[in-house]
Amino acid sequence: MEKYQIVIAGNGEPALICTLSARNTYTDKSIAIIKTDKQNSIIEEILSSISGRFTTRLNVFYDDIRSRDHNVLHLNGGGKIEYEKLVLATGSRAIEPPIDGIQKDGVMLINKDPEQIRKIKNGALDAESIVIYGGGYIGVELCDELLRAGKKVTIIEKSKRLMPSSFDAEISNKVKEVIENSGGRVILDAKIKSVLGIDTVTGIKLSTNEVLDCDFLLICCGSRPNVEMAEKLGIIFDRDRGILVDEYFRTSDKNIYAVGDCAAKNDFFTSDLFNVLTYNSKMEEAKLLGANLYSVIFNRGKMINYLSEKRSLTDR
Repeated sequence: MEKYQIVIAGNGEPALICTLSARNTYTDKSIAIIKTDKQNSIIEEILSSISGRFTTRLNVFYDDIRSRDHNVLHLNGGGKIEYEKLVLATGSRAIEPPIDGIQKDGVMLINKDPEQIRKIKNGALDAESIVIYGGGYIGVELCDELLRAGKKVTIIEKSKRLMPSSFDAEISNKVKEVIENSGGRVILDAKIKSVLGIDTVTGIKLSTNEVLDCDFLLICCGSRPNVEMAEKLGIIFDRDRGILVDEYFRTSDKNIYAVGDCAAKNDFFTSDLFNVLTYNSKMEEAKLLGANLYSVIFNRGKMINYLSEKRSLTDR
């Protein structure tokens, strides 16, 4: 059985940022990353560049967590890892709306990952006629950039106005006007019923029975947090909004943390759960968590800082 003091589960940048922050703060701690994605990514590139090679103090496991027994993780590959602190940075995935033919080539589901959005946008530049389904912030931003690139773009929103959860009607109407003045078409209060074409998308059929030709379909219908790991570990989660954490990113198990798109926090204004984060906020949260995994310790009713305690012990 492997033993690591800090274990971080995740494939994306929050996992990387949390790892770097923890490594810089807790130089005496061993760290392991568990990745389900076996392809070489930014995590390996950056960690290997600063570490030279992976060691017993910093390692990457290409596996998935199957279950937990107290503080021991059982992996799908049969291995076991014992931990002191476990961080879940499992992210989110794009919501796939119930549309007939959505699996055809040329149909792309958009998540909140900036790198994925950049790649898909570059692919869209090779298309002639593009439909964007989802008039939220990401959909409107993509629409604007593709129109600036000279593409024929139609954006479809199931609500009665664009960006209904972000802005009021006045701003939404102004955004619609800007898109139309740039040559784009805006269709409101409509849904995509089916994707047309044999193997590759050639058009779509709307709930109004209108048919639109297109050779590229971008679906921006939001994202859903990846909470399957929380279910395996037996910690509390909300399937639509994420893993429940407190103000210190701790889950219902105080040695397990969650950060990024997979975590659900309480909204200060609505007193309800939410998991909507900007890219910068996710990175800052991951950095903050990595630097404070051992920072708050309760000792006879008093909070002490891990680093200051460590220094005082060293000076003795």
